[in-house]
Amino acid sequence: MQPTWQRYTSALPPDAQAIIEPDPYADHPGRARRGRWRMRFRERFAPLPDPLTGWTGAGDPLSSLMLEFATREAAEAYCRGRGLSFITHDKPRRRPVQPALQAFQLSAMAPLCCWPTGPHARCCGNYPVLADPGPIQGRGTAADPHHHAGLS
Repeated sequence: MQPTWQRYTSALPPDAQAIIEPDPYADHPGRARRGRWRMRFRERFAPLPDPLTGWTGAGDPLSSLMLEFATREAAEAYCRGRGLSFITHDKPRRRPVQPALQAFQLSAMAPLCCWPTGPHARCCGNYPVLADPGPIQGRGTAADPHHHAGLS
């Protein structure tokens, strides 16, 4: 059995768990906070709506605490020194960014009149035009697409 004075050596509750993660501001432009790490606490209680105002508030006083560290190792050493359980989230992996197409790269592609459906036989000339495709049902003859059967 521990003496009474040793039970209260920490202000943190025994079920508190720290989460060590990269500072989210590091993803924004600028270099001021790049490479920093933060420690926050896992929520122990679900948020509750206030009956008077309807605002959602946290019942856990640890939810508003956050400490910043220069490195991940410093944050882990802080938790170990205080006997605090912790989990570490690594930095998310970034996908490579595809560079935008330049004007000289667009010249080899289909003309803009063919986007987004692709090259057309009538406007691009990339495909041979059928000599006599025959009448299109409901649209008149192929020679005059604006001529409607029965209206002349």
